[in-house]
Amino acid sequence: MTSLSRREFLALTSTALACLPRLSAAPAGAPASADAEFYRDWLGTTLVEGQYHLTDRPNLLEGAEQMLALGTRVGKFWFEPHRAARDYPWHSRWPEMKTLRDLADSPYWREVFALPFHTLFLETHSPAESGWNADHGVDYYARIEAEWEELVRFLYAEHGHKPLTIVLQNWEGDWQLRGIGVLWDSPPADWRQRCGRYARRLAARQAAVTRVRAGHPSARLRVLHAAEVNRVADQWRGIPTLTEHVLPQVELDRVSYSCYDAMEDGAMLTRAIDTIRRFARTTGPLGAGAVCLGEIGIPEMAKPTRIAERWAELLAAARAAQVQWVVQWALYCNESDNRSERQPKPPVTDPHRLQGFWLYRPDGSLSETGRVFRALWRGEP
Repeated sequence: MTSLSRREFLALTSTALACLPRLSAAPAGAPASADAEFYRDWLGTTLVEGQYHLTDRPNLLEGAEQMLALGTRVGKFWFEPHRAARDYPWHSRWPEMKTLRDLADSPYWREVFALPFHTLFLETHSPAESGWNADHGVDYYARIEAEWEELVRFLYAEHGHKPLTIVLQNWEGDWQLRGIGVLWDSPPADWRQRCGRYARRLAARQAAVTRVRAGHPSARLRVLHAAEVNRVADQWRGIPTLTEHVLPQVELDRVSYSCYDAMEDGAMLTRAIDTIRRFARTTGPLGAGAVCLGEIGIPEMAKPTRIAERWAELLAAARAAQVQWVVQWALYCNESDNRSERQPKPPVTDPHRLQGFWLYRPDGSLSETGRVFRALWRGEP
Protein backbone atom coordinates (compact mmCIF):
# COMPACT_ATOMS: atom_id res chain seq x y z
CA MET A 1 0.00 0.00 0.00
CA THR A 2 1.35 3.43 -0.93
CA SER A 3 1.78 5.79 2.01
CA LEU A 4 -0.21 9.00 2.12
CA SER A 5 1.52 12.27 1.41
CA ARG A 6 1.21 14.88 4.11
CA ARG A 7 -1.15 16.91 1.89
CA GLU A 8 -3.36 13.84 1.33
CA PHE A 9 -3.35 13.08 5.03
CA LEU A 10 -4.36 16.61 6.01
CA ALA A 11 -7.21 16.51 3.51
CA LEU A 12 -8.37 13.16 4.91
CA THR A 13 -8.34 14.32 8.53
CA SER A 14 -9.59 17.90 8.19
CA THR A 15 -13.05 16.91 9.43
CA ALA A 16 -11.66 14.95 12.36
CA LEU A 17 -9.37 17.81 13.33
CA ALA A 18 -12.35 20.14 13.41
CA CYS A 19 -13.97 17.82 15.95
CA LEU A 20 -11.16 18.31 18.47
CA PRO A 21 -12.17 21.06 20.91
CA ARG A 22 -9.95 23.95 21.86
CA LEU A 23 -7.97 23.11 24.95
CA SER A 24 -8.50 26.16 27.13
CA ALA A 25 -10.30 25.93 30.43
CA ALA A 26 -14.10 26.00 30.60
CA PRO A 27 -16.23 27.46 33.40
CA ALA A 28 -16.97 25.07 36.25
CA GLY A 29 -20.19 23.17 35.67
CA ALA A 30 -20.24 23.70 31.93
CA PRO A 31 -22.37 21.02 30.23
CA ALA A 32 -20.56 18.20 28.43
CA SER A 33 -20.85 18.29 24.66
CA ALA A 34 -21.94 15.41 22.49
CA ASP A 35 -18.33 15.19 21.35
CA ALA A 36 -17.23 14.72 24.97
CA GLU A 37 -19.57 11.73 25.19
CA PHE A 38 -17.77 10.26 22.18
CA TYR A 39 -14.34 10.78 23.74
CA ARG A 40 -15.38 9.28 27.07
CA ASP A 41 -16.14 5.99 25.36
CA TRP A 42 -13.39 6.13 22.70
CA LEU A 43 -10.33 7.48 24.52
CA GLY A 44 -8.99 5.84 27.67
CA THR A 45 -5.87 5.47 29.78
CA THR A 46 -3.79 2.77 31.48
CA LEU A 47 -2.51 1.89 34.94
CA VAL A 48 0.23 -0.64 35.66
CA GLU A 49 3.30 -0.47 37.91
CA GLY A 50 2.87 3.25 38.55
CA GLN A 51 5.93 4.60 40.32
CA TYR A 52 3.85 6.66 42.76
CA HIS A 53 0.36 6.99 44.21
CA LEU A 54 -1.82 9.93 45.21
CA THR A 55 -4.12 8.54 47.93
CA ASP A 56 -4.25 5.80 50.53
CA ARG A 57 -6.79 3.79 48.53
CA PRO A 58 -5.76 0.33 47.30
CA ASN A 59 -3.64 0.96 44.23
CA LEU A 60 -5.88 -0.69 41.62
CA LEU A 61 -8.98 1.03 42.94
CA GLU A 62 -7.26 4.40 43.22
CA GLY A 63 -6.26 4.27 39.57
CA ALA A 64 -9.68 3.14 38.37
CA GLU A 65 -11.42 5.87 40.37
CA GLN A 66 -9.00 8.55 39.14
CA MET A 67 -9.72 7.56 35.53
CA LEU A 68 -13.46 7.92 36.04
CA ALA A 69 -13.01 11.22 37.89
CA LEU A 70 -11.13 12.66 34.90
CA GLY A 71 -14.06 11.70 32.69
CA THR A 72 -13.09 8.61 30.71
CA ARG A 73 -15.11 5.39 30.79
CA VAL A 74 -12.32 3.35 29.16
CA GLY A 75 -9.64 1.83 31.40
CA LYS A 76 -6.76 -0.51 30.72
CA PHE A 77 -5.12 -2.71 33.36
CA TRP A 78 -2.83 -5.73 33.69
CA PHE A 79 -4.62 -8.96 34.55
CA GLU A 80 -2.19 -11.72 35.50
CA PRO A 81 -2.58 -13.71 38.74
CA HIS A 82 1.10 -14.10 39.55
CA ARG A 83 2.00 -10.41 39.19
CA ALA A 84 -0.99 -8.52 40.61
CA ALA A 85 0.88 -7.59 43.80
CA ARG A 86 3.74 -6.19 41.71
CA ASP A 87 1.51 -4.31 39.28
CA TYR A 88 -0.71 -2.74 41.99
CA PRO A 89 1.21 -2.82 45.27
CA TRP A 90 0.27 0.31 47.18
CA HIS A 91 -2.07 -0.09 50.18
CA SER A 92 -3.06 -3.54 48.97
CA ARG A 93 -3.18 -7.09 50.30
CA TRP A 94 -3.67 -9.42 47.39
CA PRO A 95 -4.84 -12.97 48.16
CA GLU A 96 -3.06 -15.98 46.75
CA MET A 97 -4.30 -16.55 43.20
CA LYS A 98 -3.45 -19.37 40.81
CA THR A 99 -5.84 -18.87 37.90
CA LEU A 100 -7.45 -16.10 35.88
CA ARG A 101 -10.75 -16.91 37.53
CA ASP A 102 -9.16 -16.47 40.97
CA LEU A 103 -8.02 -13.01 39.94
CA ALA A 104 -11.43 -12.01 38.58
CA ASP A 105 -12.98 -13.16 41.86
CA SER A 106 -10.53 -11.21 44.05
CA PRO A 107 -11.96 -8.38 46.20
CA TYR A 108 -10.20 -5.55 44.36
CA TRP A 109 -11.27 -6.74 40.93
CA ARG A 110 -14.83 -7.25 42.09
CA GLU A 111 -14.87 -3.57 43.05
CA VAL A 112 -13.42 -2.50 39.69
CA PHE A 113 -16.02 -4.51 37.77
CA ALA A 114 -18.72 -2.72 39.79
CA LEU A 115 -17.50 0.74 38.73
CA PRO A 116 -19.24 2.58 35.85
CA PHE A 117 -16.70 1.78 33.12
CA HIS A 118 -18.07 1.09 29.67
CA THR A 119 -14.91 -0.65 28.41
CA LEU A 120 -12.10 -2.46 30.23
CA PHE A 121 -8.96 -3.61 28.46
CA LEU A 122 -7.25 -6.40 30.40
CA GLU A 123 -3.73 -7.47 29.46
CA THR A 124 -4.29 -11.14 30.14
CA HIS A 125 -1.82 -14.02 30.30
CA SER A 126 -2.86 -17.29 31.89
CA PRO A 127 -0.41 -19.45 33.86
CA ALA A 128 -1.07 -22.21 31.30
CA GLU A 129 0.56 -20.10 28.59
CA SER A 130 4.04 -20.14 30.10
CA GLY A 131 6.62 -21.55 27.72
CA TRP A 132 4.45 -20.98 24.65
CA ASN A 133 7.50 -20.84 22.34
CA ALA A 134 8.25 -24.55 22.64
CA ASP A 135 7.02 -27.39 20.50
CA HIS A 136 3.89 -28.38 22.41
CA GLY A 137 1.22 -30.95 21.61
CA VAL A 138 -2.53 -30.51 21.55
CA ASP A 139 -2.86 -30.97 25.33
CA TYR A 140 -0.93 -27.75 25.94
CA TYR A 141 -3.34 -25.67 23.84
CA ALA A 142 -6.30 -27.46 25.41
CA ARG A 143 -5.10 -26.29 28.85
CA ILE A 144 -4.89 -22.69 27.64
CA GLU A 145 -8.37 -22.92 26.21
CA ALA A 146 -9.75 -24.45 29.40
CA GLU A 147 -8.29 -21.75 31.65
CA TRP A 148 -9.59 -18.99 29.42
CA GLU A 149 -12.99 -20.64 29.23
CA GLU A 150 -13.14 -20.79 33.03
CA LEU A 151 -12.44 -17.05 33.21
CA VAL A 152 -14.96 -16.03 30.55
CA ARG A 153 -17.70 -18.23 32.05
CA PHE A 154 -17.10 -16.56 35.40
CA LEU A 155 -17.28 -13.08 33.84
CA TYR A 156 -20.62 -13.82 32.19
CA ALA A 157 -22.01 -15.50 35.31
CA GLU A 158 -21.05 -12.61 37.60
CA HIS A 159 -21.30 -9.58 35.31
CA GLY A 160 -23.46 -10.62 32.37
CA HIS A 161 -26.15 -8.10 33.32
CA LYS A 162 -23.82 -5.10 33.03
CA PRO A 163 -23.51 -2.85 29.94
CA LEU A 164 -19.77 -3.45 29.80
CA THR A 165 -17.24 -4.52 27.17
CA ILE A 166 -14.20 -6.44 28.44
CA VAL A 167 -11.35 -6.85 25.96
CA LEU A 168 -8.85 -9.59 26.85
CA GLN A 169 -5.55 -9.27 25.02
CA ASN A 170 -1.79 -9.78 25.09
CA TRP A 171 0.82 -7.05 25.41
CA GLU A 172 3.00 -6.07 22.41
CA GLY A 173 3.05 -9.37 20.60
CA ASP A 174 6.06 -8.65 18.41
CA TRP A 175 8.23 -8.36 21.52
CA GLN A 176 6.73 -11.59 22.84
CA LEU A 177 7.49 -13.21 19.50
CA ARG A 178 11.09 -11.96 19.30
CA GLY A 179 12.13 -10.98 22.81
CA ILE A 180 11.79 -7.44 24.17
CA GLY A 181 13.81 -5.02 22.06
CA VAL A 182 15.00 -7.67 19.58
CA LEU A 183 14.92 -6.22 16.08
CA TRP A 184 14.90 -9.21 13.71
CA ASP A 185 16.85 -7.40 10.98
CA SER A 186 18.37 -10.86 10.69
CA PRO A 187 15.54 -13.08 11.95
CA PRO A 188 16.35 -16.43 13.60
CA ALA A 189 16.16 -19.61 11.57
CA ASP A 190 13.03 -20.75 13.43
CA TRP A 191 11.02 -17.55 12.97
CA ARG A 192 8.28 -19.26 10.96
CA GLN A 193 7.86 -21.93 13.64
CA ARG A 194 7.59 -19.21 16.30
CA CYS A 195 4.88 -17.48 14.29
CA GLY A 196 2.96 -20.74 13.97
CA ARG A 197 3.14 -21.40 17.71
CA TYR A 198 2.03 -17.87 18.48
CA ALA A 199 -0.95 -18.26 16.15
CA ARG A 200 -1.97 -21.53 17.84
CA ARG A 201 -1.82 -19.84 21.21
CA LEU A 202 -4.01 -16.97 20.00
CA ALA A 203 -6.44 -19.44 18.43
CA ALA A 204 -6.85 -21.30 21.73
CA ARG A 205 -7.62 -18.07 23.57
CA GLN A 206 -10.05 -16.92 20.90
CA ALA A 207 -11.84 -20.28 20.79
CA ALA A 208 -12.64 -20.08 24.49
CA VAL A 209 -13.98 -16.52 24.25
CA THR A 210 -16.06 -17.24 21.15
CA ARG A 211 -17.61 -20.40 22.57
CA VAL A 212 -18.62 -18.92 25.92
CA ARG A 213 -19.88 -15.66 24.38
CA ALA A 214 -22.09 -17.64 21.97
CA GLY A 215 -23.74 -19.27 24.97
CA HIS A 216 -24.89 -15.88 26.34
CA PRO A 217 -26.70 -14.18 23.44
CA SER A 218 -28.89 -12.02 25.70
CA ALA A 219 -26.13 -10.80 28.04
CA ARG A 220 -25.43 -7.09 28.21
CA LEU A 221 -21.79 -7.91 28.92
CA ARG A 222 -19.59 -8.39 25.87
CA VAL A 223 -16.25 -10.19 26.21
CA LEU A 224 -13.85 -9.82 23.28
CA HIS A 225 -10.41 -11.21 22.51
CA ALA A 226 -7.67 -9.30 20.73
CA ALA A 227 -4.07 -9.71 19.64
CA GLU A 228 -1.75 -6.74 20.12
CA VAL A 229 0.96 -5.95 17.55
CA ASN A 230 3.69 -3.34 17.96
CA ARG A 231 6.23 -3.48 15.10
CA VAL A 232 4.00 -2.85 12.10
CA ALA A 233 6.42 -0.52 10.30
CA ASP A 234 9.01 -3.32 10.10
CA GLN A 235 6.77 -5.01 7.55
CA TRP A 236 7.44 -2.16 5.11
CA ARG A 237 11.16 -3.07 5.23
CA GLY A 238 10.65 -6.78 4.66
CA ILE A 239 11.21 -7.79 8.31
CA PRO A 240 8.95 -10.59 9.62
CA THR A 241 6.20 -9.26 11.87
CA LEU A 242 3.28 -10.56 13.86
CA THR A 243 1.06 -8.45 11.60
CA GLU A 244 2.13 -10.12 8.36
CA HIS A 245 2.97 -13.63 9.54
CA VAL A 246 0.65 -14.38 12.50
CA LEU A 247 -2.55 -12.40 11.97
CA PRO A 248 -3.45 -14.13 8.67
CA GLN A 249 -3.27 -17.51 10.43
CA VAL A 250 -6.02 -16.88 13.00
CA GLU A 251 -9.48 -15.32 13.20
CA LEU A 252 -9.79 -12.74 16.00
CA ASP A 253 -12.35 -10.36 17.41
CA ARG A 254 -10.00 -7.41 17.13
CA VAL A 255 -6.40 -6.29 16.71
CA SER A 256 -4.78 -3.87 19.15
CA TYR A 257 -1.86 -1.72 18.01
CA SER A 258 0.79 -0.38 20.37
CA CYS A 259 1.81 2.27 17.91
CA TYR A 260 5.12 3.83 19.01
CA ASP A 261 6.76 2.82 15.72
CA ALA A 262 4.33 4.98 13.69
CA MET A 263 3.98 8.19 15.70
CA GLU A 264 6.10 10.39 13.45
CA ASP A 265 2.93 12.01 12.13
CA GLY A 266 -0.68 11.23 11.32
CA ALA A 267 0.05 10.00 7.81
CA MET A 268 2.47 7.35 9.11
CA LEU A 269 -0.02 6.24 11.75
CA THR A 270 -2.75 5.96 9.12
CA ARG A 271 -0.52 3.84 6.91
CA ALA A 272 0.25 1.48 9.81
CA ILE A 273 -3.45 1.05 10.64
CA ASP A 274 -4.15 0.28 6.97
CA THR A 275 -1.34 -2.30 7.00
CA ILE A 276 -2.88 -4.11 9.97
CA ARG A 277 -6.27 -4.19 8.27
CA ARG A 278 -4.71 -5.68 5.16
CA PHE A 279 -3.50 -8.76 7.05
CA ALA A 280 -5.96 -9.13 9.97
CA ARG A 281 -8.89 -11.54 9.95
CA THR A 282 -11.33 -9.93 12.39
CA THR A 283 -14.59 -11.84 12.22
CA GLY A 284 -16.20 -11.32 15.63
CA PRO A 285 -18.90 -8.90 16.83
CA LEU A 286 -16.91 -5.83 15.71
CA GLY A 287 -16.65 -7.05 12.13
CA ALA A 288 -13.92 -6.69 9.52
CA GLY A 289 -11.18 -4.12 10.06
CA ALA A 290 -11.61 -4.06 13.84
CA VAL A 291 -8.48 -2.22 15.03
CA CYS A 292 -7.80 -0.05 18.05
CA LEU A 293 -4.76 1.79 19.36
CA GLY A 294 -4.16 -0.20 22.51
CA GLU A 295 -1.14 1.85 23.57
CA ILE A 296 -0.01 5.33 22.61
CA GLY A 297 1.96 7.76 24.74
CA ILE A 298 4.16 10.84 24.64
CA PRO A 299 6.94 11.02 27.29
CA GLU A 300 6.68 14.63 28.41
CA MET A 301 9.96 14.79 30.34
CA ALA A 302 11.97 13.11 27.57
CA LYS A 303 10.18 14.85 24.64
CA PRO A 304 8.53 17.97 26.07
CA THR A 305 7.72 19.91 22.89
CA ARG A 306 4.51 20.14 20.84
CA ILE A 307 2.51 17.94 23.22
CA ALA A 308 -0.97 19.34 22.50
CA GLU A 309 -0.24 19.72 18.79
CA ARG A 310 0.97 16.12 18.48
CA TRP A 311 -2.08 14.79 20.30
CA ALA A 312 -4.38 16.79 18.03
CA GLU A 313 -2.80 15.32 14.91
CA LEU A 314 -2.54 11.73 16.15
CA LEU A 315 -6.05 11.60 17.58
CA ALA A 316 -7.44 13.14 14.41
CA ALA A 317 -5.67 10.48 12.36
CA ALA A 318 -7.05 7.72 14.58
CA ARG A 319 -10.55 9.13 14.40
CA ALA A 320 -10.41 9.54 10.62
CA ALA A 321 -9.16 5.94 10.33
CA GLN A 322 -12.19 4.84 12.41
CA VAL A 323 -10.25 2.89 15.01
CA GLN A 324 -12.64 1.72 17.71
CA TRP A 325 -10.69 2.82 20.79
CA VAL A 326 -7.53 4.73 21.70
CA VAL A 327 -5.79 3.98 25.01
CA GLN A 328 -3.12 6.36 26.31
CA TRP A 329 -0.02 5.29 28.25
CA ALA A 330 -0.47 6.01 31.17
CA LEU A 331 -2.33 7.47 34.14
CA TYR A 332 0.82 7.40 36.34
CA CYS A 333 4.29 7.04 34.83
CA ASN A 334 5.99 3.68 35.29
CA GLU A 335 9.34 4.38 33.61
CA SER A 336 12.51 5.85 35.07
CA ASP A 337 14.24 8.60 33.09
CA ASN A 338 17.66 7.93 34.62
CA ARG A 339 18.48 4.46 33.38
CA SER A 340 22.22 5.03 33.60
CA GLU A 341 21.90 5.83 37.29
CA ARG A 342 20.52 3.83 40.16
CA GLN A 343 16.76 4.02 39.92
CA PRO A 344 15.00 5.66 42.85
CA LYS A 345 12.98 3.40 45.08
CA PRO A 346 9.21 3.92 44.61
CA PRO A 347 7.25 5.91 45.40
CA VAL A 348 9.08 8.42 43.21
CA THR A 349 8.41 12.07 44.06
CA ASP A 350 10.83 13.81 41.68
CA PRO A 351 9.24 14.12 38.20
CA HIS A 352 12.69 14.51 36.64
CA ARG A 353 13.46 10.90 37.54
CA LEU A 354 10.62 9.70 35.28
CA GLN A 355 10.05 9.65 31.52
CA GLY A 356 6.74 11.47 31.79
CA PHE A 357 4.23 8.98 30.39
CA TRP A 358 1.48 10.35 32.60
CA LEU A 359 -1.79 12.18 33.04
CA TYR A 360 -0.99 12.90 36.70
CA ARG A 361 2.47 13.89 37.90
CA PRO A 362 3.78 12.58 41.25
CA ASP A 363 2.60 15.75 43.03
CA GLY A 364 -0.98 15.21 41.84
CA SER A 365 -0.97 17.98 39.24
CA LEU A 366 -2.21 17.31 35.73
CA SER A 367 0.40 16.99 33.01
CA GLU A 368 -0.03 18.73 29.67
CA THR A 369 -1.44 15.49 28.26
CA GLY A 370 -3.72 15.28 31.28
CA ARG A 371 -5.10 18.75 30.59
CA VAL A 372 -5.62 17.91 26.90
CA PHE A 373 -7.47 14.69 27.72
CA ARG A 374 -9.56 16.15 30.53
CA ALA A 375 -10.74 18.87 28.14
CA LEU A 376 -11.80 16.22 25.64
CA TRP A 377 -13.56 14.08 28.25
CA ARG A 378 -15.37 17.00 29.86
CA GLY A 379 -16.22 18.95 26.70
CA GLU A 380 -14.24 21.99 27.78
CA PRO A 381 -13.82 24.51 24.98
